[in-house]
Amino acid sequence: MRIVYLIMICLFTFSLHAKQPILIASDTYHVINDDKPEYAYPITDKSQWQKHAFNGFVIRPDISWFQIDFELPHRHESTQNFGVFVSILGSFEAYWDGQLIAKNGVVGLSKSTETPGIIDKIMLIPPTLSRPGKHTLSLRVSSQHVPLGLDNGSFFSLVTDYEQLIQLPYKKASRPLIMSGALLLVALYSLFLYFTSFKQASYLIFSGLCLTILCLLLTESWRGLAPYTYDWQIPRLQLVLLLSCLASLLLTLFFSWFYQLKSRQKIIWLSLVVIGQFITLVSIDGFDNRSLIVFIIGVGSALGITIYATLAKQQHAILMLGGLILFIAPISINMYSYMDQYFFLSFSALLCLMLYTLAQSMNQRHKQLIQSQLTANRLELELVKRNLQPHFILNTLTAVEEWIEESPATAVKFINALADEFRFMAATSAQSIITLKDEIALCQSHLKVMSYRTNIEYSLVIDANLQHAAIPPGIILTLVENAISHNHYQRGDVTLSLVQTINQSQQTLSFTAPIDTKKDKQVHGNNIRLGIGSQYIDARLNESFNDRWSMKSSIIDDMWHIDISFPLKRLNDTLHELKND
Repeated sequence: MRIVYLIMICLFTFSLHAKQPILIASDTYHVINDDKPEYAYPITDKSQWQKHAFNGFVIRPDISWFQIDFELPHRHESTQNFGVFVSILGSFEAYWDGQLIAKNGVVGLSKSTETPGIIDKIMLIPPTLSRPGKHTLSLRVSSQHVPLGLDNGSFFSLVTDYEQLIQLPYKKASRPLIMSGALLLVALYSLFLYFTSFKQASYLIFSGLCLTILCLLLTESWRGLAPYTYDWQIPRLQLVLLLSCLASLLLTLFFSWFYQLKSRQKIIWLSLVVIGQFITLVSIDGFDNRSLIVFIIGVGSALGITIYATLAKQQHAILMLGGLILFIAPISINMYSYMDQYFFLSFSALLCLMLYTLAQSMNQRHKQLIQSQLTANRLELELVKRNLQPHFILNTLTAVEEWIEESPATAVKFINALADEFRFMAATSAQSIITLKDEIALCQSHLKVMSYRTNIEYSLVIDANLQHAAIPPGIILTLVENAISHNHYQRGDVTLSLVQTINQSQQTLSFTAPIDTKKDKQVHGNNIRLGIGSQYIDARLNESFNDRWSMKSSIIDDMWHIDISFPLKRLNDTLHELKND
């Protein structure tokens, strides 16, 4: 019955700009499973005929005759012509009061003898046969090209102004086609952003969603703009159903990634959508109903995710929630015509809102990256200055002078160790990302220097299997420096440790240092304030991994523990992402 609502709505739209057309329809039709020439004429005694309401017809392997009665009124103008519209899953010959007015394909008893007709046929009623009163449309029908296993086919017919009928397909498709150009541009632009600037999944998903809606739009408009034979009707409806399922999934994916849900939450929402779609496909008949319901399931999941984000006070969540409600609201007007009439208009508004939020997020992230880079550069300079302070240089030169007099060999070793640290510092400090192996080498060279300067044997125990993993420079070195500066180690051996833990695509670096004198630590609760060092770590991690990292510190049994978690990536991959950002 969807085609009935569609035609009535379109004709009502036309009436806003012109005289209201006369819409003549019948509630029932008669059918007989026999093939006789006299059935082309109005049959008075239809006792042998089956009476049906217009909700489809039973497909048979032979030829059937259909008869529909129409009551024509007086024409408003002498130039007004009536036309009859027939949509049926079959080929037919059309007779008006016994006179042949059109052939739609070739009726036959087999696939080889039948030529499929177009799915929607508009025919002109001869003016001589359109006098006021009762008239009969007789159809000789065969449906040899329907898919196997299909027992029922669509069927509908009405009479109205002929000029309005022939304009109907183009006016119906005009608004969706205007939107298609914008959809294509937005999809390509989002794809361009993903590959060249922001490697965020939400941009790729949004591009896929736009392309899917574009394909759905063209598939829906195909019926009116490029009339096809009825044997393509079921494949087209299957394609519409498939695209509706895909659009439903992509909506869920987009909002899951846009609000950066946890992996478990993403899996739960996607599973709910897939389960809902499966239940719909196996328990509900009719392509139109299933297409609408599976899409509503996707919108419902997007609403659920947005409500969750609203409660979590995420940015843009309230605005997006209002947009989704307005997007789905037209279903309450008429659910049968939603996909044809209201969907593309309401999706255009939702699309603009999604673009706005994406642009705002992109702008905000860009500002964060710039600020993070500026902060990292400033703090990097502060850290370098701290290692090159006058008292450090003075103490170093004094120590070298004493070693030259007392132990030249020790002086040479210290100078080499100091040169190694400066060499590592120069090679890594200007880079945005290095390997864990290089970071460990930098830390060990620094500990070697500090061992000479303090007469304390510092060592770093390493437990890391993937030392090629990417890490911002100076992260572990900052922890080592803070462990030494915040604890006034006096004598003996001091052992620090670094343990790497891999969990799927995430790595955690656990640093442990002994606490020597509690009163000298900057401790607040269970967290240690690292001053500039902590700010440097935050800035570097933000620059490299955005907000996909965490850092936790604790004090257990006179040991300082700090865990830093961030994505596990190779150096080349991370450098490529930073270059794009």
